[in-house]
Amino acid sequence: MKPILDKSQTLKDFWEAPADALFDQKTLAIITCRSTSWCERMRWEGNGIPFLKLGHKCLYRKRDVISWLNQHQLANSTSEYRGDTKNVA
Repeated sequence: MKPILDKSQTLKDFWEAPADALFDQKTLAIITCRSTSWCERMRWEGNGIPFLKLGHKCLYRKRDVISWLNQHQLANSTSEYRGDTKNVA
């Protein structure tokens, strides 16, 4: 049986780590509130957060994750959403 990551401890460890700390996609999924398959798909598509490939592992640098989070902030309501407005009449 695989151990379950404690989300609150994972979040604490992430935010207390230095900017150059590296994290795996399970941690990234918790930090970004996404699934691990989303992380894999973004890598495959060439989108998403920059990553380092070390052997078979894909690792994410904390400063890159924070930069991505700052660029992809969630809206609190639909009136705050700043999506594509090109096709709006």
